[in-house]
Amino acid sequence: MHSFATLTRPQAKVFLREPVVVAFGLVFPAVLLLLIGNVFPGATEVNAQLGNQSLVEIYAPATAVMALLTLGIAMLPQALGLDRERGILRRLSATPAHPRLLVAAHLVVQAVAVTLATLAAVLVGALAFALPLPQRPVWFVVAFALSTAALLGIGVLIGALVPTAQAGVGTGMLVYFPMLFFAGIYLPLEVMPEGLRTVSSWTPAGAAVDALGDAWAGTPPSVTSLLVLVISAVVAGGLATRYFRWE
Repeated sequence: MHSFATLTRPQAKVFLREPVVVAFGLVFPAVLLLLIGNVFPGATEVNAQLGNQSLVEIYAPATAVMALLTLGIAMLPQALGLDRERGILRRLSATPAHPRLLVAAHLVVQAVAVTLATLAAVLVGALAFALPLPQRPVWFVVAFALSTAALLGIGVLIGALVPTAQAGVGTGMLVYFPMLFFAGIYLPLEVMPEGLRTVSSWTPAGAAVDALGDAWAGTPPSVTSLLVLVISAVVAGGLATRYFRWE
C-alpha cells in the first residue's frame, strides 16, 4: 500500500499539471452541457421527437461518458506509452514496486477525475437547468462503475500495446472519435436511425450512455447495456493483462 500511495501521488500531480487534460477531462463536459442548454433554442423544453425528453436531459449522461472517453481512451494510452518510452516500467520491474502498481495508480487518478467530471455534469444539470438528480441512484452508481471499468479497460488495453506516447495518441484517437459518435455526442441517440441506434447500444460507449440515462430517468438499465459493459470490461482487462508490454 505504501508503494502504491507513493506512485499515485506523483501521477495525480502530473495529471493536474497538464492543462489540456484538466480542461477536456474535468471541465469541458460540464461546459458543453452549459453551452447546449444556453445556445440551442428550446434545449430545456421537452420534445416528443427526442422521446419526451429535453436536449439537456439527453446530453447530461452523454457528457459524463465523454469525460470517460477523453480521459480513458484519448489520454490514458498516451500516459502509459510515455512511461514505457521513458523506461519507467522497465526500471520498476527491478524494484518491489511492480509496474502493475503504476498502471493501477494511473487508473485510480483517472477514475477519481472521471467521478469529479460526472458530479460536475450532475450539478450543472441540477443547478443550471433544474434537472432532477439521478432517480435511481444505486443503479446510477452501478452503471457508472461498469462504464468506468469498461472504458478505462479499453484505454489500458491500447496502452498495453503501444510502444510510445505518440503511438498511444494516434491509436487512442482512432478509437476515441468513433466512440464519441456512438455515445451520441455528435448526434443524439434519440434521433439516430433505428438500425444505427441498435449498433450504438452494442458498443461500450453507447451502452454506457443508455445505462446512465436510464438510471438518471428512473428506470433500471437494460440487461443489454449492463451485459455489454461487463463483457467489455472483462475482455479488455483480460487482454491487457495478457499482452501488456513492460518495455
